[in-house]
Amino acid sequence: MVVFLIALTLAQNPADVQKGKQLFEGLCADCHGFEGTGGRGPNLNRPTLSRAQDDDSLRAVIRDGLPDRGMPRVRRTTDSEQRQLMAYVRSLGRTARATSVGDVQKGSAVYQRSGCASCHVIKGEGGTVGPELTIIGTQRGPDYLRQAIVDPAAALPHGTLPVPSRNLDEFLPVKVVTRDGKEMQGLRINEDTFTVQIRDSNNDLHSFRKADLREVQKEFGKSLMPPFKDRLPASDVNDLVAYLSSLRGEK
Repeated sequence: MVVFLIALTLAQNPADVQKGKQLFEGLCADCHGFEGTGGRGPNLNRPTLSRAQDDDSLRAVIRDGLPDRGMPRVRRTTDSEQRQLMAYVRSLGRTARATSVGDVQKGSAVYQRSGCASCHVIKGEGGTVGPELTIIGTQRGPDYLRQAIVDPAAALPHGTLPVPSRNLDEFLPVKVVTRDGKEMQGLRINEDTFTVQIRDSNNDLHSFRKADLREVQKEFGKSLMPPFKDRLPASDVNDLVAYLSSLRGEK
């Protein structure tokens, strides 16, 4: 109820909402999608934003960004611009979220038979190689999810991990070669000056001292997830997008 009253108060000035929309389209839509439907950044057309549940926290996000989540401060904004952006973002919470054209039940079946669960967790079940999908429907819009299915390297996970990773690229493919010539490939879980930790395709964790490695190859802009553009018919992709969009952590 408190969140709804905040949204209502901010939206009472149509001029602020309209000005905020113009600012949003220039500063924010590239990551958060047109009308906040989600893209590389989370979708915003939901009543409660986990990192901005009140005016002060929302203003701080707009003013300072979220460096630990990969969201930079785009540029310095005035108090008036911050108020207008806040009004528009809060108005998105009363906008119906984007829907997809597929069938949720059929999409669940596609998810199972396509082997998605071997790499992704939903409600505690599945593999941990890729991002958890339990609430992916609240984090990403249908267009982004479709892109992530058909061409994963073009829609790399960004800001999905619950624990900040010191601005490290998430789910980065890495190949290490030890001094005795052994190779291992996987996803970087963590890295510091002296060590690197990766998870292999069997979900096993490995930690290496960099001094013991001959080579560390970081494959930026690539994904270990195979593209499904030619593996699934368009109807299956539609159904899978519908299923993923329905995942909102609800029982």
